[in-house]
Amino acid sequence: MTGKKVAKIRLGGKDRTFHFGMGFLGLFIENTTTTMESLEEDMSKNPFKVLPELMYYSLVYGFVRNDIKPDFSKYDVSDWIDENGGVDSASVKSFIDLLGKSMNPDLPKEKTVKTVGKQKK
Repeated sequence: MTGKKVAKIRLGGKDRTFHFGMGFLGLFIENTTTTMESLEEDMSKNPFKVLPELMYYSLVYGFVRNDIKPDFSKYDVSDWIDENGGVDSASVKSFIDLLGKSMNPDLPKEKTVKTVGKQKK
């Protein structure tokens, strides 16, 4: 990982810069049929569509924010994932882990709920 919201992951034969955070997620949602509310469900229904799209828009965000046309397509990203061992590859697992951390960076490991005042019976 190179920064809090940026990571280098080897994919397609080279180290590529993936962006995490609001900008990439906004781009992803704007250009796909997935919403924040449906992301988890869409991912479990068809990870072979959603994962490459997430990774594509994470990569593309770095180009878009600098007004540069990317030299790859979402189909290239799918091919790179396949060539690298598929959705169970180390690259994809790293991406998923970093995505999860970027979306929930400050959540405690265990959730504790405290009640205040009298409890109703």
